[in-house]
Amino acid sequence: MNFSKYLVDDFQRDVNKTMAQVCRIGALLMIFVIALNASGVFTLDGRAYPPLVACVIVMLIPTLYYDVLRLDSPGMRYVFLTMTVMMCGILYTMFSYHVVIMLIFPTVMSVLYCEKRDVVYTEMISVPVMILAHLAAYYVHYLEDEPLQTLYKVVFYGMIPRLIEFISIAILCFGITDRIQKLISALVKKNNELVTNEQMLIESLTKVIELQSQETGGHVRRVSEYTKILCTAWGMSPEMVWMVSTAAMMHDVGKLYVPVEVQDKPERLTDDEYEIMKRHVYYGEKMFENSTGELMEIAKAIALQHHERYDGKGYLGIKGEEIDFNARCVAIADVFDALVSMRPYKRPWTPEEAKRQIVSQKGRQFDPELVDIFVAHFDEFLDVFKKYPDAQEEAIVTQTHWRRRREK
Repeated sequence: MNFSKYLVDDFQRDVNKTMAQVCRIGALLMIFVIALNASGVFTLDGRAYPPLVACVIVMLIPTLYYDVLRLDSPGMRYVFLTMTVMMCGILYTMFSYHVVIMLIFPTVMSVLYCEKRDVVYTEMISVPVMILAHLAAYYVHYLEDEPLQTLYKVVFYGMIPRLIEFISIAILCFGITDRIQKLISALVKKNNELVTNEQMLIESLTKVIELQSQETGGHVRRVSEYTKILCTAWGMSPEMVWMVSTAAMMHDVGKLYVPVEVQDKPERLTDDEYEIMKRHVYYGEKMFENSTGELMEIAKAIALQHHERYDGKGYLGIKGEEIDFNARCVAIADVFDALVSMRPYKRPWTPEEAKRQIVSQKGRQFDPELVDIFVAHFDEFLDVFKKYPDAQEEAIVTQTHWRRRREK
């Protein structure tokens, strides 16, 4: 699975929140200016309040959109950038050179998005707004100490210097975003390589488990798909569904350390043999002990806790919500597939029989909410069961392989 989209989306959500935070700080500064003006520190008259209040409102809109309403639309960034450019133009019209630095504020803020196109867009609308703001400031002439008294000075001492500043800032911002984009691309590439390597490792270990275990190859695949159904229905994000369902393939990795004669015994295990079999959860956790990465952490928790019972009567005695949620999902997937599959010690149950057994263990062996999800999506479980059957040839080869090993 390619995580590029999810990584970039997460990054952009963080950027949106950062931009909202920057705007909040700007709003606080505007409020501070209003307070100073109201207290007589400044000599601005009442006409200063409407534009300042309007600017405060504009600065708080991103916070309302991203943090309060928790909305997220890629196109809204251009709306907010446009509003900020217009706000700065209004401020310059009213206060002229007192707020000249505000003209480049939107361009600098566009760097937060780390996209060159955002810088270009902001610059394209900032230049005409800057020109219009200079002309409007000349004709409005709100402040008496305005240095640009003639249209000639407005053009040659106002517009042209600002245009040069705009070009310089745009080049700088464009270079910064270009560098950031390259760093993000490199990070995404390395992350995808890491995930691919982890997936290849898991698939390799899965094949070893299949050869070591009495279970046929379809079991691991089906458990992964069943887990995917439960996690998706629960509401996990697509990337988390992929990680949990992939990690689920490693639930029995600890069986690599369990003696073959115990795993393949066609009769009921003795108490001592059962204790040996139970150790596979500790072996599984041990295998992932020094592994790093979220995928491996999920696999470790699943390997250790997938035999826990909701009532606390499992291998480790963990119960209820204390059991890792992902392991609770795998517990249902694993038991269902074990019931409907052929084993040396039992016949396969029908899916309906397995369903009734799992429902009967609601709140005892299994998480009651996950059992409800299992029942609601039982048709999807049946689809997986039919899609990934254990091939007869595979079963014959496996049985022959282990029969020969036992004879030796």
